[in-house]
Order: sequence, then structure tokens, then C-alpha cells
Amino acid sequence: MHIPSLIIAGDLCLQGRPSNLSSSQLLPLLDDIKPILLSADASLVNLETAVINQNIPAIQKAGPIIGSDKRVLDLICKSGFTGVTLANNHFADYGPEGVEESLQLLDEYNLWYVGAGMNVEMAAQTKYLQVGDKKVAIINACEHEFTIARNNKPGCNALNPIRQYAAIQEARAKANNVIVIIHGGVEYYSLPTPRMQETYRFFIDAGADAVVNHHQHCYSGSELYKGKPIVYGLGNFFFDWQGQEDSWYEGYMVNLQFGQGIDIELIPYIQNHESLGIKLMQGEQKDMFNQKISELNKTIQDSALLHHELQKWAAGKKEEYMQMLEPLKGKNVKRLERLHLIAPSQYHNWNPEYFTAERCLLFKSLFQCESHQEIMNILFNTDKQ
Repeated sequence: MHIPSLIIAGDLCLQGRPSNLSSSQLLPLLDDIKPILLSADASLVNLETAVINQNIPAIQKAGPIIGSDKRVLDLICKSGFTGVTLANNHFADYGPEGVEESLQLLDEYNLWYVGAGMNVEMAAQTKYLQVGDKKVAIINACEHEFTIARNNKPGCNALNPIRQYAAIQEARAKANNVIVIIHGGVEYYSLPTPRMQETYRFFIDAGADAVVNHHQHCYSGSELYKGKPIVYGLGNFFFDWQGQEDSWYEGYMVNLQFGQGIDIELIPYIQNHESLGIKLMQGEQKDMFNQKISELNKTIQDSALLHHELQKWAAGKKEEYMQMLEPLKGKNVKRLERLHLIAPSQYHNWNPEYFTAERCLLFKSLFQCESHQEIMNILFNTDKQ
């Protein structure tokens, strides 16, 4: 008996070494997983890049700008993926014109997509797929950064639990199964935050059958909540960035199997580390992966421990966040501090005239992104009770 299946993969872009390869050179890099993708009824990957020509100007933002050309779509199609999620913090890096061109190219390549559009209504549309004999609804959203769609502005669908509740309710009446895919979380942190867990469990309470997350550049664990799977982090799928920690290069795809309920299979791999491409984990590597997943899952099940781990991680990031929030920067400021002519870290006396345009963009990222807000709430919470 055939069990319908949907494979979901994490972040993909042509960054670093693969950006110098031709389409024919790129395709063999995914040979190890191609048979798995082709065996599924449907498969999707997070397109973590605009697909543009180089004449389109990038937006002003804090953080990297990522753009790719049509080779990334060749790679997606020819490796066996049938669609892409677009709600992420890089798809609209080249502004409205970049979003429009990217969507046109996706249509040309007959790749279905979800999570972005030419306005907020289009970006929020649910995608309905036929997965074997199941009609499956896909809802895709991302945390607030620089790529969010507005009323008359192209971009990505924003994480908004109230709106996602309504979308889940509508999809529940039209589909056999409802899958929510979110792009969010704390980068380089391998656990969900308590806010993420609460939100994703709420989506299950609202009627979703599974929730899958990506973004953190490292994989996380999962849990069954009321018998339904929540996957908290897939890790990078195909994202070359030399010099990163080992966790950057490890990830997994999740295979959702639609039987009486939804079963999940994790498919772990190493991507673009010592050599280019994706290689399925085998033997000792896979054993170590399974052990790490087991440890992560135990922490996820213990709400007190989950909260404690985030507190501990945030404490280690305090200096980094405080430096980002310093109202005054530069060598001359440090000299004045050493001479006691100004007090260090005068957070109570901010003056907008002190801030460059780049600093204002950084503050915008820190203040509007849910994960950054969560860390800053921890760092600035002086209530010791």
C-alpha cells in the first residue's frame, strides 16, 4: 500500500564556492539525495535567495544580501524538487523588482511556491497540493525582518499567529492535512525558544497536522504534541559559507508520511563542508546525529530546562548584543570612557543624532524580529524573582 509522502528541506542558495559553477557542474552535487526526492509524491525546499539579474539594486538592510541567478532554479528542478517555500529573510533582498522577477522565473520553471507575493494578500495565500490521495494545505510564514510584504509592497508572509489561525481554520475545511512551515528562530542556537514552542503548539491546537521550522543555520530536535509532529529546525540544506562551525554544514530533510496520522522520517546529511555537495550521513556519523537528536528532544520536552538553556545561551551573547546597542561607537568614544569624561553604555540617554543609517537598520532588525526581541527581553529583564 502506497503511503503518500512530502519531503521538506531547509535553506538553499548559490553562495560561496557553488556560485562559480555551471548548472551542469552543480547538478551532480545533489546526486546522493536525488533518488529520495524522486521517490516522494511532492518535495519542497526553502529558496533562501532572490533569483534576479545583477542590474536590480539591493535593499538597505542589516545583514548579508543574497541573490542568485537561474542556475539555482535549474538545480532545484533537476534534482527532483517540485516546489519552494519563499517566506524567509532573504527572498526580498532585491526589493519589489527582485520579488517580481523571482516569481516570474518560478512560474517559467513550473515550480509551485508559497509564502511570498506581490502584496500581503498574495504572500499569505495557502498552497494546496495533491500528495498521493491526500489534499495537503501548505501555510508558510517567516519572522519579521526586512522582507515582509505590505498592502502594496511585494515580499514575504509575516509570522502572525492570529492570521495563521484563520488560515489554518480555512485550510482545515478544504484539505485532508494542514502543514505550517515557519522560517524563524535564533541563529546558531540548536533549540527552539519557549516562544517558538508556545506558538507552534498553538498552530497544532488551531488545527495544523504538523509544523516544520528552518532558519537557524543548525539543526534542532522535534516533539509530538497531541500526537502531531513539530520539527524545530532542519538546518541548512545547500548553503556554502566556509569558516563556519561544523553545525553549519549538518542538516536533515524531513519526510512527512500521510497514513492514519503523520509519521516523520529524518534524513540527515553533510553539506558543502570539506567538499562541495550533499552527502547522506552513514555509519558513525548517523549514529552521532541520532544521539544528538535524542538529547535535543529530551530538552524540548522539559519546559524548565528549555527555558534555562535559552537563559544560559543569552548570557553568553550579552556583550555582543550590548555592543550592537551602544549609542556611541568608535575609538574616540572609548578614549572618553577611559578618561571618565562620559559614562560607558549610556542607554538611558540615547540621541538619534548619534546613529548612522547603518545603525538604524541594525536596530530595526533587533526590534522587529521576534527572536531578537526574545533575547533582548532576557538580557534586559532585571526582575530576579
